Amino acid sequence: MKSSRGSASGVFLTAVSVIAIIICLGGCLLAARSAEFSYGLYAAALLIFSLGGGSIVALAAARSGRAIERENERIKKENAKLTDDMRNLSEAAERREEFIASFAHELKTPLTAIIGYADMLRSREMTPKNRFTAAGYIFSEGKRLESLSLKLMELIVSGKQGIERRRFDAPYFIREVAAVTVPSLATDGMTLDMRWEPGEVWVEPDLFKTLMINLIDNARKASRRGQTVEFFGKHVDGGYAFYVRDHGRGMKKEDLGRITEPFYMIDKSRSRAQNGAGLGLALCQRIAELHGTELEFESEPGQGTTVRVLLKSEGGENT
Repeated sequence: MKSSRGSASGVFLTAVSVIAIIICLGGCLLAARSAEFSYGLYAAALLIFSLGGGSIVALAAARSGRAIERENERIKKENAKLTDDMRNLSEAAERREEFIASFAHELKTPLTAIIGYADMLRSREMTPKNRFTAAGYIFSEGKRLESLSLKLMELIVSGKQGIERRRFDAPYFIREVAAVTVPSLATDGMTLDMRWEPGEVWVEPDLFKTLMINLIDNARKASRRGQTVEFFGKHVDGGYAFYVRDHGRGMKKEDLGRITEPFYMIDKSRSRAQNGAGLGLALCQRIAELHGTELEFESEPGQGTTVRVLLKSEGGENT
């Protein structure tokens, strides 16, 4: 509004000056031709016509200026809406790409176990008991793969906010996770040290198992041949905590705050060489949030990394 007033004032003064000049020139011509020319009437006419003409021009300019402002405002709103639409389309495309990458990344976890146990069955002499155990893990991981596909679809695509948790024996859960991860660790010349304290936890089994397997797989990637990855559970104030610890390359403090961001990779060349997409920890963090907790990291370069996941007990008391 201030700009339109300023513009109208400028137009008014300009119009008054121009009209005054025109009338002045006309008066000079009349004075040159007439001996009875009245300079008083000429001055009055000069003032009246200049102010009147200037007012008319200024009003017209003000109306035109307001119309231009309204049009500019309309164009701005349309541009803002178009920008929002483009941003929404870009975010939707990003979510689809993230889902595809997450889906492919997470399906590799049970597939690795299935392939590992299948390879043991075809390449080694095994006792009937061990053969039955290996076949059992192939079957259970195949079923988990089926279930996980649907749950990941709900979690990533539809943005599902709730999960159905069940009570599980913590040592049994640790043994189940260990059985899936041991083959991939053994292939890289590593061992898994697992231990636990008795207790029960409330989890969505497929998703929480995916979380813990991902953490162990990250520990494997950060370790060297011959090293040990630790996986243990124990009582803490208010609940039961799971820990995954490696003695590998560790991380800098500036990386710890970003490692759960989608597509963030500390060592991009190493991650690509190991088929990493930078999505494992981002999805782990999401699963942890659905369980009412978060991933807690402690790490030192060259000393290894410890990740803790605390599951609060019902009522806040130890299970």
